[in-house]
Amino acid sequence: MYHSFLSPLLDRLDSETMHGLSVSALSAAERFTLTRSLVGRVGTGGKRVVSERLQMNVGGIAFENPVVVGAGWDKHAECVVALHTLGFSAVEVGTITEHPQPGNPKPRQWIISNGVAINCLGFNCPGMEVVAEHLARYGKLSFPLGVNVGKNKEVPNEDAARAYAAVIKRLYSFASYFAVNVSSPNTPGLRALQDKSILREIVQAVREAQREKGGEKPTFVKIAPELTFEAIDDVIDVVKSENLAGIIATNTTSNPEIKGKYGTRWRDQMGGLSGNDAQFRALSTERIAHIHQVTNGELDIIGIGGVHDGATALEKIRAGAKLVQVVTGIRGEGPQVATKINREILSWLESNGVRNLSEIVGVDSRALKAQGA
Repeated sequence: MYHSFLSPLLDRLDSETMHGLSVSALSAAERFTLTRSLVGRVGTGGKRVVSERLQMNVGGIAFENPVVVGAGWDKHAECVVALHTLGFSAVEVGTITEHPQPGNPKPRQWIISNGVAINCLGFNCPGMEVVAEHLARYGKLSFPLGVNVGKNKEVPNEDAARAYAAVIKRLYSFASYFAVNVSSPNTPGLRALQDKSILREIVQAVREAQREKGGEKPTFVKIAPELTFEAIDDVIDVVKSENLAGIIATNTTSNPEIKGKYGTRWRDQMGGLSGNDAQFRALSTERIAHIHQVTNGELDIIGIGGVHDGATALEKIRAGAKLVQVVTGIRGEGPQVATKINREILSWLESNGVRNLSEIVGVDSRALKAQGA
């Protein structure tokens, strides 16, 4: 029904307008027991996938299953409970900035092919104070919440560490884990924050901010798919030496060759491509595999980039990811995407005689390393 009726209808709307309506609908639905229950039925078919075989422990946090809503879907923390009700084990909100900012001029988000999108939103955010109000109304959640942190466009990179730390302090009490976003292609100069010296400064400020609030929580650095393996090794060095939990790989791609496949107008369009594109998915998976190989699996990796079904999720997990995040795939596959992925993974485990999903994390990367690839 979603692919035959609802998806074509949504395609007639401006992509950002459509997304905003979806967020508003879920936000309204989660406020009442009956409508929240209906959301759950839509997402799970009335039966949430629950199995010990799917459970993961990442950064010391227990996840019911490996499928998480990635940052960029619920940017302002408006429908967190509804998204969990759809079958996801956790939700990562954001990216959150210290001060309100409108983001880039519209139009700034497009569906360019089935399950493939480009966005140049530019950290449109009401600011950390408003997001804190949104999160406060939930009270104590029964599932993990990730908070993805960035900086305002006008904040110079020399002041980035302070800006990241400010958001961490304000939202500390709500977060199960933090994601340090230094890889969005939509804020000029942001990706320079992946450079080793300035990244270390940011990470140290983030850690100090958490200690001031009561203790460090699992923290991840989110990297770009264009990073060279040498540059990734620098990020790994910072993450390991600063005792962070791990890395989120990867953000959207600004690669003009990949964008240009969908038409000449998209080749030089500002913004990042996401979703069901094989080249983009391979870029992110290769970086997951590299991190896993270099660290011998010592860092926790959260994989994102083209995940939309069990096969693409297993690809990331077999490369070294313990969790996978879905953003564009929610639009491409509909509200049952988390349930679909979890059922397909569970079926694969049963068919292949694998007791627990954790047993195959990084199995493909280890095999390549053993072969000297």
